[in-house]
Amino acid sequence: MHNHIKKRVPICFKRWKRTPWAPFASMGKTIKIGVLCVTYSLLVFKSQPLLSQSKTKSEDVTLRALEELVINTERPTPFQPLVRVVAVIRQQEIERAAVQNLQDLLRYIQGADLRSRGSEGVQADLNILGGTFDQTMVMINGINFSDPQTGHHSLNIPVDISQIERVELLHGPGAWSEGSVAYSGAINIITKRPEKTTLQSTLSGGEYGYFRGSANIGFSPQANRYKGWSLSGQAGGGHSRSDGFTDNTDFEITNLFSNISINNIRGHSIDIQAGWQEKSFGANSFYSIAYPEQFENTRVFLSSLKYVWENKSWQISASVYQRRHHDRFELFRDESPQWYKGHNYHVNDVVGINSKAAYRWKKWGSTVFGVDFRYEHIYSTVLGDPLDAPIAVPGETGVSFTKGKERDTYSLFLRHILQLDKWRFTAGIMGAENSNYGTRLYAGLAAAYSINPYLEASGWINNSYRNPTFTDLYYKSPTQTGNMGLKPEEAIAAQIGLRFTRFNLRSSVSGFYRYGYRIIDWTRESGSDQWSASNITNIRSAGIDISAMLLFASGPITRAAISYSWMDVSKQSEGLHSLYATDFLRHKAGVSIEHDIAWKLSGRWDLSYQKRDGTYLGAEGSEVPYKGFIIADLKIVWNGKIVKPFAEATNLFNTNYLHIGNLPQPRRWIKVGVGINI
Repeated sequence: MHNHIKKRVPICFKRWKRTPWAPFASMGKTIKIGVLCVTYSLLVFKSQPLLSQSKTKSEDVTLRALEELVINTERPTPFQPLVRVVAVIRQQEIERAAVQNLQDLLRYIQGADLRSRGSEGVQADLNILGGTFDQTMVMINGINFSDPQTGHHSLNIPVDISQIERVELLHGPGAWSEGSVAYSGAINIITKRPEKTTLQSTLSGGEYGYFRGSANIGFSPQANRYKGWSLSGQAGGGHSRSDGFTDNTDFEITNLFSNISINNIRGHSIDIQAGWQEKSFGANSFYSIAYPEQFENTRVFLSSLKYVWENKSWQISASVYQRRHHDRFELFRDESPQWYKGHNYHVNDVVGINSKAAYRWKKWGSTVFGVDFRYEHIYSTVLGDPLDAPIAVPGETGVSFTKGKERDTYSLFLRHILQLDKWRFTAGIMGAENSNYGTRLYAGLAAAYSINPYLEASGWINNSYRNPTFTDLYYKSPTQTGNMGLKPEEAIAAQIGLRFTRFNLRSSVSGFYRYGYRIIDWTRESGSDQWSASNITNIRSAGIDISAMLLFASGPITRAAISYSWMDVSKQSEGLHSLYATDFLRHKAGVSIEHDIAWKLSGRWDLSYQKRDGTYLGAEGSEVPYKGFIIADLKIVWNGKIVKPFAEATNLFNTNYLHIGNLPQPRRWIKVGVGINI
């Protein structure tokens, strides 16, 4: 395939700084990126390959010869080699996928189980490696913004999809090393840091009264320099709405977000981010089929500030962050019966601070030491302990919070990273003390071995925990009862894998095992619709992931990818039906093809098959097993330099399928739009 191309000796770089890639292009040579050493703010992992984008066919052949480009969440440093597996959705894939919101984008990530309640980013639960949505950490640029009230709200992220550079899926509980623990895994949303001034806007519409508009401006460091300092970042947002694909599924969503980076040539940097989101949506049967007229309004404001200083031997960093989330849940949107006591109101706050210092020894790797503090609080009409005095609900008339709860966690962590020829090791330990659950100790080890320049083996083992959410502890409804006596759930997990990377072929295979004990789950007896929370069981989870991606230097097809995930989950207790812990996605297979159609017109097809284990309570009170289904999506784009019209169809085969219980999912949905990039 490449015989007509003159072979060149690759240039290898052992480490790098955040500098423009223009010097690489000017060399006129194929560049092979070797080991890229970076710092990750929460997890230490090894990434899947990330390919540079190409402009023309001739450029494409050269750039796709890159063996490996490792990614990270902070500015690159020479301190820490990566030793964790990560799945990545890159900006180019985001632009070509038939999605217009973050939640639907996550469906395409291998190893992720996204269970939607509402359409178009209204509400969705993300499960990783057989875990539950409460066991998944959600981060923006490495900052943990997970919701302590319930994982149902953790994906209330105010970042518009046009502002995302990439999304990383992190397997396993690797956050033990830096003050937080991801029980089963995490996602990290990396926002854009433009290298030039840009203006981007999108308008789209479609069936069911769908409309979406977004705008985003990016400002570059080259245009904002003063006495050794530079400023870059972006600011923008979007608004979407729909009348709903069926009764009581209408929605309105508004996002505003900005991230700014201030850098100094002497090694100082400051990163600031802030975002606001509001959602209002019909929640048809979201939490019980008996009450289809549910409605919900949520608002979230989050922000963070981070400072980093580094030289050849040291890196010192500190960050502070906050998140406030408002939620009003209405069991009856319009008329309500006499027994209904009123809507549920909640506001929860998360505040955290993290500081760490890293030192690089000349021959013996790097050592990282840090401290972390996280505070979580809730005021509510139903969640928490009784308050001494009622507190008025912000923005509401005649309604007061009567309950509340707070807790905090202090953590100390120590980690060492060592590279010996073909080996890379990371080992660490963390002690965490929670005001409600006492002190715990966690540790882990990860390693990677380069068998040859194209084949690498890796593995890790960790233990982890998750505290109950405020909903697990206190929630009570006609069909659900929380448990104030819940204890944290814990687990030990391990994963091994192989990855082959050579020019236009990327492939990997991995297997994992997790043993979880005192698992928190909502369970019910057969035929009953009453769910209760408890530390009901110990659970064994095992699975495999297989993937391959092929890039083509010529011909109509530009990219083809396949993936397959298999999962098995078994529990020690029998006779109870699980709402989350053992209601899992056993099979997930995907095929993706990108191809040229004519001139600047291109298309992307995504085909996926899913089969879930578990049952749900049908309309007649009988146990109904989940059926397997196939979903096909298509997006066609005109790749103009400034104007990019597009058309997309989701659920192209008009499949009738379910993610959760009896909740309806959209059938075929066609949208058209135009993007403008200046």
